Amino acid sequence: MRRLAPILILPLILSSLIPLSLVSAQEQGITVIDDFGREVLIPHKPMRIVSTAPSITETLFALGLGDRVVGVTGDCDYPPDVLEKIGRGEIAVIGRYADPSLEKILDLNPDLVIGHNLLTPEFVKKLEDAGVPVVVIRTSETIQGVYEDIKLIGKACWADEEASKLVEKLENEISFWEKSVEDVKKIDVAEIFWVNPLWVAGNGTYVHDIIEHVGGRNAFADKKWWASVSDEELVERDPEYIIVPYKRGEELIYNEIMEMKKKGLIHGEIIRVDSDLISRPGPRVAMLFEELVKALHPEIWSKVYDVEALIVPKRATVGDLITIYVQVKNPGMVAGDKLVELNIDGRTLSQIVNLDPDEERLLNFTFIVEERGTCEVRLGSLSKSIEVSPTSEEMMKEAKKSLEESMRNYLNEIISPISSRLNLMAADVSSLKQDFNRLNSSTSSEFSKLSGEISELNEQTNSLNNLAAASIILSIIAIIISLASMIYANIEVKKLRELKGE
Repeated sequence: MRRLAPILILPLILSSLIPLSLVSAQEQGITVIDDFGREVLIPHKPMRIVSTAPSITETLFALGLGDRVVGVTGDCDYPPDVLEKIGRGEIAVIGRYADPSLEKILDLNPDLVIGHNLLTPEFVKKLEDAGVPVVVIRTSETIQGVYEDIKLIGKACWADEEASKLVEKLENEISFWEKSVEDVKKIDVAEIFWVNPLWVAGNGTYVHDIIEHVGGRNAFADKKWWASVSDEELVERDPEYIIVPYKRGEELIYNEIMEMKKKGLIHGEIIRVDSDLISRPGPRVAMLFEELVKALHPEIWSKVYDVEALIVPKRATVGDLITIYVQVKNPGMVAGDKLVELNIDGRTLSQIVNLDPDEERLLNFTFIVEERGTCEVRLGSLSKSIEVSPTSEEMMKEAKKSLEESMRNYLNEIISPISSRLNLMAADVSSLKQDFNRLNSSTSSEFSKLSGEISELNEQTNSLNNLAAASIILSIIAIIISLASMIYANIEVKKLRELKGE
């Protein structure tokens, strides 16, 4: 026991030191390096935060820090909680995004201001001279840049864990959609954010990076940053899809592009996207990514849904009308039509259902069972089977068929020996018939020969008969002549005697 005592006491000592080290770190504060390489000391956990850009405000609320935000710009309107807090006086408006008020910020007594790259160095210096820590965020140029800014804001607000979880969530959502379109054919896409003159998103912009990752090809990738182009350039490149912002008076941009299309100058499909969504590189990046997947590849997006339930009857009879219930859910952040396809033994039944984000809907499919056996029903990753029995008429037919088959087998067992004997007798008869045919063939040959000889003998006999007949005729003639001669002689003798008698 004495040896175990030091071992048991050591963890207690170490555990007591850990909270002390955390307290020490909190007392010392933390230092962060912002997007401009500036080292900023944040002496304690900030509880009164001022945001100078809509994307920063969205990030703070996405990190669950909305209760610590005391000031935002007049352009900050998302999430809805922001406007509600402004209405209740819990958050103050410090001016517009491009021109915040220094005095209003200082009046809020903030312990952290998160600025953006459009703030002048002088403005930032005045805040710091007033003892306010300022972390400056550069407008993200890539999806990865959004992740890094979320982590930077999280660290500055002493919310590293929340930031890591949010980034992981966004990475998973974007990775899912990115994999779903990785094999699609690249299509030309242009993003126009102003007209008269035209301004487009070129290489090095947040929009360009999303287009390239969403299965598109930026038609103006040869331009740098946000670039002004002529109408002729847009007509010449004529991209398959054109993205335009559409919100709060920005219908002008859409109308101008649609006018060019009506005139036949361009032919691509016009995609309207919430301008806040496309112009604020922040935690809604995954939503924008999904929105563009839906617009550019609807055949892929429409088939992505979660199957919450697949209700199938266990048994049925051939000819029954079956109803299958399925519960589907839109797992994404974009509303639209989903194509639900139910596979039944290789046959597909489909329905189109409009779903809001996270909305669930119960659908029913009906069909008539046509074949007995096991019927496989599949929807998404779920699979169920129905055991289909034959009808009573089919069962009677099968019973009759089975009885007939049994009788046939029984008769075969009885008749088979007789049949074998008959087959043997038939073989013997066939052999005898063959012998008879051979004998008949031989006899026919001899008979033919004899017939020829008889025919020849008949001919000879006929000749002899003819000679005999001729001889008889000659003999008769000779006899007649002889008799005639004798009669004549007698007559002559009588005449002589008569003459002598005279």
